[in-house]
Amino acid sequence: MKCVSRSERGFTLLELVVAIAIFGLMSAMAYSGLASALNTRDYADQQADRLAEIQKAFSIIGRDVEQAVNRPVRDNYASELLPLLGGGYGSAVLELTHAGYRNPMGLQRSSLQRVAYVLEDGKLQRQSWWVLDRSIDSAPQVSPLLTKVKTVELRFMDENHTWQPQWPSVTANPNNPPTLPNAVEVTLELEDWGRLTRIFEVAPG
Repeated sequence: MKCVSRSERGFTLLELVVAIAIFGLMSAMAYSGLASALNTRDYADQQADRLAEIQKAFSIIGRDVEQAVNRPVRDNYASELLPLLGGGYGSAVLELTHAGYRNPMGLQRSSLQRVAYVLEDGKLQRQSWWVLDRSIDSAPQVSPLLTKVKTVELRFMDENHTWQPQWPSVTANPNNPPTLPNAVEVTLELEDWGRLTRIFEVAPG
């Protein structure tokens, strides 16, 4: 009778089960590592997109503030609004007139623009008007700026380099109110990134 060697017999059922179990365990570990890496990449991409959104919002606010000009306007009811208002006046957290209103089509309009920043339901919006002095039916163009915003806090540096919580300040002379602050401090409290503060200098005019 011919004896069959171990190498000729192949694998036993137990050996196959053990091999499959080891392969399954290694596959699970490899998948777990891959899933973790993909989740990390997705999270990093989300944070990068969020950072870009925040930076864009601050950039737009800074551009408007830095180009603020001494030009009061008329609202929809013909009441005069100061060149810059902020920190407690109406629904807008900040409203101002700024220069640098781009006109690539060469339209017959001013290079100045009136804008307002409004916080509603956790969303910071930028409102802008086609005209400076509005009529009764003038409606703003609304642009979403930033989401997940809990609060917007503003401070304004006056001519004495003192920070004021609103503009015009409560101590300003109502018969001769200051037109523009020297700088505006903007603090955004976000649901995911906490409190972020930027200071923008107003160009002297």
